[in-house]
Amino acid sequence: MLLDSGILKLYRLVNTAPNGQMPNEQLVYVDSAYYGERTVGYNRQYAAKAVEQSVDKLIRIWRDESISVGMYVLLEDGDQYQIDFVQHLLDDDGLKVTDLTLSRLEKHYELNIQA
Repeated sequence: MLLDSGILKLYRLVNTAPNGQMPNEQLVYVDSAYYGERTVGYNRQYAAKAVEQSVDKLIRIWRDESISVGMYVLLEDGDQYQIDFVQHLLDDDGLKVTDLTLSRLEKHYELNIQA
């Protein structure tokens, strides 16, 4: 298995405003990982359309059980994605991997570079 598509950065959405202030949601860095792009199959696309969602990318990383639905990914192309589905699997070689189903954000969040 090759995870040679690039390096992703993983983020959580956090309200960084002081108490009592207007919310200021920013993406706070969590971790990085090498990833490989996967083909988005017909069944996955069809299932997403049934619930009025879209699947923009499917990527594979080494197993990371700390990742959850609703976290965010920044890829090297500069686009931000929300994680819509997380699958912990064994690949064809029996290695532990995690597949992430991503949808591209139309509005980008500000990155919190101090965290």
